[in-house]
Amino acid sequence: MKEELLEAIYGTVERLEQKVDELSASPKNTEAESTPASVSVDTSKLEKAILAMAVKEGEAIDKLVRLREAICIFTDLTKKEASKDEQRSKLLFDTVNQVKQELNATSKVVQDKLHAMDNTPLKKVVTHRFEPTSKSVLLFIGGLALSLVLSIWGNLTQWRAHQDWEEADLKYRALKMVLPSDDPNIRYIEKHFSVCRDEKVIDDVRSRVTVYEDSIFRYHKMVEIAAYKDSLARKLTNESNEIKRLIKK
Repeated sequence: MKEELLEAIYGTVERLEQKVDELSASPKNTEAESTPASVSVDTSKLEKAILAMAVKEGEAIDKLVRLREAICIFTDLTKKEASKDEQRSKLLFDTVNQVKQELNATSKVVQDKLHAMDNTPLKKVVTHRFEPTSKSVLLFIGGLALSLVLSIWGNLTQWRAHQDWEEADLKYRALKMVLPSDDPNIRYIEKHFSVCRDEKVIDDVRSRVTVYEDSIFRYHKMVEIAAYKDSLARKLTNESNEIKRLIKK
């Protein structure tokens, strides 16, 4: 933009100089052409015109000189502004480089700190909070309730087994009381269970008792089935008799 302005100013100055040269040359040519050698003319007006043209030419020259000085001053100012712009751009570039270096140094320090933090063990602070609606609490309560139920069931089963043992012991003591003291079966049991404990005999007695109890259970089961069948047969007999009685009517 500044170069185009300077070129326009220089072109204007050149055109003004050409105009001045043409104006300065035109009176002399007109005087030479308009005045023949043999004719006497009053030259006072011509001289006045020439003086006026000379004055105008001097003024134009002064204006041109001033314009050239102004152009020179403008050129100097333009060069100074350009140098100032270069200095500003250089200063800006130096500032940017300095800031970049500072940022690089800061990023390096931060990276070193992060690397050191990664290498050092971290102390984690764990806080536990009791929430009744959480999954772990519900699972804990469910497990506690299940263990409580299992414990109650186990204790009840042991209590029933203990009661059965007490009842069995009471039955044996009652039989001992009823039977005579020299009964061979009582003497056999007391000898091998208390006086001279014999595990083989105890196992044999246990197996015979188990077989006896199973036989008694099967006998009672068969008696119940026979009673059910007998009642069913009586029921069928009564129904058949009722049907016969109805047919006879």
